[in-house]
Amino acid sequence: MATGIGKVGWSPGARPVLTEAAELPAMLASQARARQRLDLFGVFIDRADRAAAISQIRRFVEMGTPHQVVTVNLDFLYLAERDPAFCLTINEADLAVPDGMPLLWLSHLLGSPLSSRITGVDLVHESCRMAAELGVGVFFLGGAFDIASLAAERAQDRYPGLRVNWYSPPFGPISPAEDERIVEMIVRARPDFLFVALGAPRQDLWIREHRERLGVPVAMGVGCTLDLLAGTVRRAPTWMQSLGLEWSYRLICEPRRLWRRYLRDDLPLLWRLSLMALDRQQTRTQAANETVEEGLA
Repeated sequence: MATGIGKVGWSPGARPVLTEAAELPAMLASQARARQRLDLFGVFIDRADRAAAISQIRRFVEMGTPHQVVTVNLDFLYLAERDPAFCLTINEADLAVPDGMPLLWLSHLLGSPLSSRITGVDLVHESCRMAAELGVGVFFLGGAFDIASLAAERAQDRYPGLRVNWYSPPFGPISPAEDERIVEMIVRARPDFLFVALGAPRQDLWIREHRERLGVPVAMGVGCTLDLLAGTVRRAPTWMQSLGLEWSYRLICEPRRLWRRYLRDDLPLLWRLSLMALDRQQTRTQAANETVEEGLA
């Protein structure tokens, strides 16, 4: 992976001041708003549909303070089960959305259904549209040199007026010196949106470690989204997405890279969590029936 740095249509400078950000009552109301979340086997997912998630992201921009967004899929549950730091990162994020149909299936089995799937790529598109509209900047971190640069160019073509900076670090572990360089680069650019494509859990842990210093209102790990934006990887057909089969499409396209993740790790986890969810629901039903019977006795 080549190292790359560049900007598309953006001379970094002072972040534009949004008139909404000056409205203290709105900010306080946003902070005070109670979060409704589902406990999905120790991982907390916000009960928000796509419109509500986008509105929340806009509020984060208006507030101007650092926030982390995570897009939770089945693999995140697998990783969180084995990495307490990653589980804590998800649960302490300011917004955690269900990016995967298996999470919706599990929520239904638990008798507490989530409303809809919210994909990371959709949130990136909506965020870029929002950034172009508000006149604020976007920063792409990660991916190969040609992927990141092409993703930035295509995002600007799709959203006229969008200002993008991007950087592709060298492949492999990030040295302390390189890490410091990346942080300083983002701080100088002053974006309102930071999308980090370093792979999970690395990207989300990196955001959590640096988010206060970065000061970016919306920072989100995005996995392969830069590849999708660049057009080098295609999304599954809509019908496959709606049926929860997007993973199988990706497996067909990249079997050597993804077979362990999907077949060895995620599918057995889905089976085990499904049985656990059914058992929990059965236990609740039995307890409710016993309560009714006691009341009738």
